Amino acid sequence: MLIRLFEYDAQIALDDGEIAENGLTVTFPHSAVLFLRHNNKTPDTMTVHMITPGGEISYNIPVMKVQQYGVTEIFGKKLYFLIPFYIFAHESRFAEYEQDNEKMEALRREYAVIQEKLEKLQEAGEIEEFTRRAILDMANRVLEHIAEKYAKVREGVKSVMGGKILEYEAKTIRNEGLEQGIQQGMQQGMQQGMEKGLEKGRMESTLKSIRSLMQKKGWSANEAMEALDVSPDDRNAIAAQL
Repeated sequence: MLIRLFEYDAQIALDDGEIAENGLTVTFPHSAVLFLRHNNKTPDTMTVHMITPGGEISYNIPVMKVQQYGVTEIFGKKLYFLIPFYIFAHESRFAEYEQDNEKMEALRREYAVIQEKLEKLQEAGEIEEFTRRAILDMANRVLEHIAEKYAKVREGVKSVMGGKILEYEAKTIRNEGLEQGIQQGMQQGMQQGMEKGLEKGRMESTLKSIRSLMQKKGWSANEAMEALDVSPDDRNAIAAQL
């Protein structure tokens, strides 16, 4: 894992590197590792130590442990990306929830609080509806995988988080966005069509006037277009249709 992290950090540093005169400056990003499960041997930091011709240097990579973050801390620090993985904090007690209705109800209440807080964030304009739906949808997907053998846990949490209805609503939101895009495209197409129609009508009217002047006054096409103040850009196109 450390090798992969160093590769990512180094690539980002190179992408944003700056060359000045004979020197290259690279800035390594502030990376972190997210552990969905951990034990007493899981470190709090991971270290990259580099030995270079100019000296030695090292930097720490913080380790985030999902099971250590409660609902209050997740929302207080705006770590909304952790919500789908919150169920990992209860993984070791799934068997208890299956057998104890009171404990199962307590778990449902926790997720009811998460649902309520997300709704308030949306109402306050801090997150969009699509973001809220996406978070809940991902939470359900993780739940389906991690609690595959615990039907009561799955159904209990999904009854709060929305389940299949959530997935349907997420698709509805996406489809509504597509429909709006199509309508906007149609409106733009209609507008362009109207503009083309107006342009065609103006061209036909100009041609009629030019032909009339040429017939009645014996003028040349250029003389007629000059009298009608036809722009130089339009004259070649009009002359081709006379």
